[in-house]
Amino acid sequence: MKLRHLFAINIFFAAFFGISWCLFPGFFFWLYGLVPDEATIWLTRLVGGSVLGFATLMWFGMRTTSIDARKAIALALLVQDTIGCITSILFQFTGKVNFFGWFSLGLYGAFALAYAFFLSVKPNAA
Repeated sequence: MKLRHLFAINIFFAAFFGISWCLFPGFFFWLYGLVPDEATIWLTRLVGGSVLGFATLMWFGMRTTSIDARKAIALALLVQDTIGCITSILFQFTGKVNFFGWFSLGLYGAFALAYAFFLSVKPNAA
């Protein structure tokens, strides 16, 4: 597998969640067993827009011939996914979210590990 293939897989999830969080934020809170207020809905839509921005970066990273550009994008995604995994762990153990919280934790963790692999173990597979 190459880094551009990981970008392609990640684009699918980023586009799905980004669009969903922008259009249907309340539904996702319901899935996780949470009750949002207006500020939370607003913030979720902002985050959805940011995730769509990351999907755009992945799209261009997948299409570029520059290995340095792909590695820079992978580093940004490693930071984002690592923070997402850590915050998901912390929130999951509060007991305020249902089993869907484990899905988020697993997804962030898997992508963080994959980007770390490409940046450290297999850096020439960009």
